[in-house]
Amino acid sequence: MTAPGDIRALVERQARAWEAEDYPAMTADFAPDGVFISPGGRWQGHEQIRSAAQAFFAVSHSVHIEIGRVAWDGDSTGACEWTWQETRRADGKILRAEDAIIFELDTTGKIIYWREYFDTAQMT
Repeated sequence: MTAPGDIRALVERQARAWEAEDYPAMTADFAPDGVFISPGGRWQGHEQIRSAAQAFFAVSHSVHIEIGRVAWDGDSTGACEWTWQETRRADGKILRAEDAIIFELDTTGKIIYWREYFDTAQMT
């Protein structure tokens, strides 16, 4: 069983990995066939997730994430809220979004499902 502190640490690692553009750290918490879903698409496996992150960083940079609530059902499913901020490379515009995430872990504590929910109108 995964402890609540471990779940908070996992969310922290994901946030810091995105802030640092650290692709190996982004995928390290995912199972080899883990799924990452956002309003922008669906990617499965380390290579697809890494490619999606690289495509994102081609158009944006300077990600900053403020973690809010983190919840855990004590079994395999968790949720968190965070505020995402990025700077668009083309014009330097700073974009912010309130993001809610649902995730599921396998028995080893690896992410098998990570789905983000945010209003895409906040990102224009």
